[in-house]
Amino acid sequence: MSFARKATWAASIDNLAFSERETVPVAVLVRQRKALAALHDAFQGERSIARLREAAVQAASAGCASTMAKVLELRQPDNALIVKAQVGLGETAIGREGGTADAGNPPGEALISARPVIVRDVLAERGESAPAILREYGVVTSVNLPLIGAQGPYGILEVDYDHPHEVDASHLSFLASVAAVLAEGIESRQRQEALTEERDAKVTLLREQQHRIRNNFQMITALLARHASGCADPGLRKGYREVERRVFAMASLYDHLLGLGEHGERVDLGAYLESLCVSFGDFYDLGANALALNVALARGAATLGIDTCTAIGTVVNELVANAVEHAFGGSPGEICLSMRRTAAGVSIEVTDDGRGYAPGASESTGLSTARRLVGTFGGKLDVESRPGAGTRWTLSVNTSD
Repeated sequence: MSFARKATWAASIDNLAFSERETVPVAVLVRQRKALAALHDAFQGERSIARLREAAVQAASAGCASTMAKVLELRQPDNALIVKAQVGLGETAIGREGGTADAGNPPGEALISARPVIVRDVLAERGESAPAILREYGVVTSVNLPLIGAQGPYGILEVDYDHPHEVDASHLSFLASVAAVLAEGIESRQRQEALTEERDAKVTLLREQQHRIRNNFQMITALLARHASGCADPGLRKGYREVERRVFAMASLYDHLLGLGEHGERVDLGAYLESLCVSFGDFYDLGANALALNVALARGAATLGIDTCTAIGTVVNELVANAVEHAFGGSPGEICLSMRRTAAGVSIEVTDDGRGYAPGASESTGLSTARRLVGTFGGKLDVESRPGAGTRWTLSVNTSD
C-alpha cells in the first residue's frame, strides 16, 4: 500500500465513531461494494489522472446515493480549491473555484485539518461564509474527505446532497476507501509522469550529444580527407584513408540513428548496413571508377548493440574499400553485399568479380585491422579467392547470446 493510500485512509477513519449496535442495510453495503468494484475496474491500466478523478466521483456518488460529488485540488498561488471532476454539477463546473482552504469553507477545513468535515446544513451552519458554488447548487449536507500525498493534504473528495442527509459510519468508511484509492492512483500516475519526463529529458540530451558527435565525426572525416589529398607520401596518404574510413563508419551509424529517431542501445543491423551503403557511392566515387554496388540485406535479421554494429560496419567498410582499391585494377566491375540468417545468427558476404589474389598473399593494414575487430564481437571472417575468379569474404556473426 502506498504512502498516499495509507495517509488518506488513516486520516478519514482514525476518529471514526460509531456504536457497536449500529447496523447498515444490506442494500447499502451491496451498493457501496458495487461502486468500489467499478472504481477498481476503472483504475486498471488507466494512466490519465483526469479519468481517475472522474471514476472516483462517480463511485462516490453511486455508493452514497448522493446528488452531487466532486474532487477539488489546491491551487497554491491563491490558496483556492479548484473543481477537477464532478457529478451532478455539469461540465461547466470544471475549473471553478470551490472556495479557499480556510475556516468556514467545509472542504477548506478538511484540507487544513487533514480530517473529514461533515456539515449537515450548509446555510444554517456556515451562512455567507460557505463558498458560492455550494449555495448556487443548493447544497444542504456536505461531506468532505482530504486527499493526502507525500507533501501533505492537497485535495478533497466531496459528496453533497440537496436535502438533509444523515451521514453514518458506513458512508465515511466507504468514502475513505474511495479517497484512499484515488490518492494512491494520483500518486502512482504522478510518479510515472515524473519518470517519463526524466526519461524524455535524458533522451533529448542523448540526441543532442549524438548530433554533436555526428558533427564532430564529419569534421574529422573532412580533415583527414584534406590531409590525405595534400600528402605526397603514398604510404602516409593510404594511412590517412584507412583512418578516414573508420571514422566514416562511425559517422554513418550516428546518421542512421538520428535519421530513425532511435534512442535505444540496440540497432537493426540490416537497416544500418543499408544506410552505410548509400554513402559508399560518393565516398568511394564508384561511378567514376565504373564500379557497381549491389546490396541484398535482410532487415530484422539481427538487432545488435551499437558498439557491435559499429565494429561490423567498420569491417564491411574495410572489405568494400579493399575491393575498390585492389580487385579491379582500373577495370569495370561489381561488388555485392548481402546478409542472410543462419542457425547461429547472420552471415554477411562481400564479393567482387575482380582479379582475385593468390593464397598466402599479404593483407593490407586495413584487412588486418578488420580481422582484429571481428574478434572483439566473437565473429569469424573467412575468404575465398583465386586469381581471375574474384573474391568472397564471409563474416559470420553469432547473435544467439
